[in-house]
Amino acid sequence: MTRDVFVPGRVPVRLTSEVSELLSDLDIFARLHKVQDKDSKRLVAFDPLPMQRKIFDAVAAGSNRILIVKARQVAATTGAKMALHWLAYTTPNAAMHAIVSMREDSATALLDDSRRWLRDPPELLQRPLRTQARTRIVYDDTGASLQAFTSRSQTGLRSFQPAAVLISEAAYAPDLAETIAQADAAVGEGLLIVESTASNPADHFARLVSGAPENGWTLLSMYWHEHPAYAVEPELVPEDFLETLSEAEKQERERYDLTPGQLFWRRRTAGRLASSSKFRREYPGCLDDCFLDREGGYFEESLLADIHVVEHALHGSEVGRELEAPHRSDRYVMGVDVGGGVGGDYSTLCVVSVSTRQPVYVERSNTKSPSAWSHRVVQVASRYNQALVLAESNNHGHALLLELNTCGYRQQWRSPKGKPWTTTLQSKLDAFDTLREALSIIRILDRVTWMELRSLTIPAGKIAPEAPRGAHDDCAIAIALAYRCLRDIPSSWRTTALQSGRTRIDDLISSARARRIRSSSLPF
Repeated sequence: MTRDVFVPGRVPVRLTSEVSELLSDLDIFARLHKVQDKDSKRLVAFDPLPMQRKIFDAVAAGSNRILIVKARQVAATTGAKMALHWLAYTTPNAAMHAIVSMREDSATALLDDSRRWLRDPPELLQRPLRTQARTRIVYDDTGASLQAFTSRSQTGLRSFQPAAVLISEAAYAPDLAETIAQADAAVGEGLLIVESTASNPADHFARLVSGAPENGWTLLSMYWHEHPAYAVEPELVPEDFLETLSEAEKQERERYDLTPGQLFWRRRTAGRLASSSKFRREYPGCLDDCFLDREGGYFEESLLADIHVVEHALHGSEVGRELEAPHRSDRYVMGVDVGGGVGGDYSTLCVVSVSTRQPVYVERSNTKSPSAWSHRVVQVASRYNQALVLAESNNHGHALLLELNTCGYRQQWRSPKGKPWTTTLQSKLDAFDTLREALSIIRILDRVTWMELRSLTIPAGKIAPEAPRGAHDDCAIAIALAYRCLRDIPSSWRTTALQSGRTRIDDLISSARARRIRSSSLPF
């Protein structure tokens, strides 16, 4: 059986289906090449690892927006480069395929594998090159190319229309949002792969990861225990090793079905890093590990560790999440942070139950004006039994309070002296200190709020918590204001729910786990 196919290096000819398959199947194509062994530095046959096959499968399935979050040195980048190498190799036209990295040296280094693959290819794959430069490889027969760019470039991909783009080390790009926006517009319906280890639990990369797949990205997670190299040979594991496991190690063993060799490698590596949390950040075993806060976080990890996190996080420019519908006999408080509504900082709100002291609803938008946001606040507060609203009286919050008064919404927090909330350094610290105390009883959070709380730090020379550069803290502020409001509500607002608080909380978490609560803009 024969069929017409494009054969790299020649004009289209009639080939047997067996040869055609070698070029049409990415996994088979990859196995025709050699890669450099990390330890011996020798060239060995490319035998795709499990994480590389994840990439191949996603490309084969037609995913055109692939997001990869990974542990260190799991060969995911090599797998992504092979995908672009294959696309450039098999395309019958002069399509350009771009590899983008943070620095010029790392960007050009990403072409090293392709150059190596082209220097010593199997006989079937030999073909002439028009250009083989530091930043550019061009096939002579088709004009198809692989090119390296830096994310720091002022022009980036603006002047090109690539068929495929790989953005490597994405979390460390100086302006990832702009880099991705350029790449997305340039590639159109083509393939865009974004891969990185995690950097900051509240940066743009983290928000993309937390919003997948509802935001259109196919998320591929690659953890240390999936890599066969991260294990010690069985004969090198002490005989009594399993008897020395800590409770944390036992939990890890059960959770990930780890072998003694993997556990021993983990203990040895964590010991070398002198920090279990640092090991988890560098070698994550699950998605939450990827975004552990760095040292110096405002909230201790222990305060956030036991909170159930709703997996499908907030994403997009405007979205709400209902964790629990309002109970007729309950009262609610609401913290509100107001942004400018011009695509920058978010306007956010958080509703907390008085009886259970748990968050029940969150919402954010960076497109609504303060006036429009005020009307949304009234809608949500009214649904939650005329919730008591705490919003700052300065900055954009002043306009919100005026609108609330205009709308006739009088359920607004006042101090014992009858004054509205004014954000100052001291009052901000007061709100976050109140939230710190509440974290011991909070049992459920949406992922964006949780990640923002984990990312808060106190910069050198300052005393109040802030989000890292390029990240947001709007949801964190809203929940802090909600619990500050809860602390000083009038006694008349305290009520007993139809069920006990404990039962309500357990029902809430069980429901979240069962339904895997999905993000959506609510219709009310």
